[in-house]
Amino acid sequence: MNVIKSFVVVFTTLILSFPVKAEYLRQEDLRSLVVSCYLEKEVPVFCSRQQIDDPNLKIYLPVFKSVMIEGKIHAFRIMATIENLSKRNLSGAKIKLRYNDTKSDIIEFIINEKVKYKMRSTSNFSHLIRSDVPKVRNTYNILHEAYYNADITNFDMVVTEIYFD
Repeated sequence: MNVIKSFVVVFTTLILSFPVKAEYLRQEDLRSLVVSCYLEKEVPVFCSRQQIDDPNLKIYLPVFKSVMIEGKIHAFRIMATIENLSKRNLSGAKIKLRYNDTKSDIIEFIINEKVKYKMRSTSNFSHLIRSDVPKVRNTYNILHEAYYNADITNFDMVVTEIYFD
């Protein structure tokens, strides 16, 4: 009997010591989604998730949270931000979040604030994608799958419009 108890203790200790992937999206996962862009005459000409030298813009997804509304309705709060490295004042931008499997845009973010050189826009205004709204159900399902599988590798972001002072 002591041998069985010892085996159970050792087995449990080994199982608990193995690293386990999170069951949901964490802040570290979001830091991996950075899109860097080159501009030519105020137009994005090349954007990539790969690190590039001296980009003019960087796009981030700092907010992607699971929330409960009124204690019974599930939703996701999500927002993109932009970092201005272009040496000009940015006055606004539109960014689309795309899901690679469907090749479709799932959310359009509007940055409507001034972003100075080497500054980043705020994430004060975010989208709330609710589970109980039929019109956004497909978007909700895509976000749900990504969030609870801790996998944003199928996401990409693109700048569709950009405005400078």
